[in-house]
Amino acid sequence: MNTELFIIELFDLVGNSMKGVKKHSQSSLYPSEITTLALLCPIKGVGGRAFYRWLKRDWL
Repeated sequence: MNTELFIIELFDLVGNSMKGVKKHSQSSLYPSEITTLALLCPIKGVGGRAFYRWLKRDWL
């Protein structure tokens, strides 16, 4: 499974389990998006800066 499919599957699982959680009016991300990113960081197993570079490279 490639990285993109893994992230989509993870987001789908998180999103389905957080259906009732509302987005704060001042937030730019939904809670399921924040939770997905929070789960990806330890799965990737690198520091914060390296994780950000990896995420930016793969999703831009």
